[in-house]
Amino acid sequence: MAEAVLRVARRQLSQRGGSGAPILLRQMFEPVSCTFTYLLGDRESREAVLIDPVLETAPRDAQLIKELGLRLLYAGIGDQGQPWPHPRLCHLRPE
Repeated sequence: MAEAVLRVARRQLSQRGGSGAPILLRQMFEPVSCTFTYLLGDRESREAVLIDPVLETAPRDAQLIKELGLRLLYAGIGDQGQPWPHPRLCHLRPE
């Protein structure tokens, strides 16, 4: 699993901006918990990871992943050492 995350994150960003970059990055905000969630995807392989998802916004995140044609490999919290005041998805693994 970690290999897949590293493979997505390891790709170098191209010098071109916008949709020409090989990495897709979306930042989403959940106002009740003041949490930013990040979707990081590889445009070539269509693999993606979801960082710091919030349980209440899982339908929104799933819809975006579907709309972008991505395959979610991993979703989890970014800093496991921090206590969180709200329920969170953690370490989802594809079946």
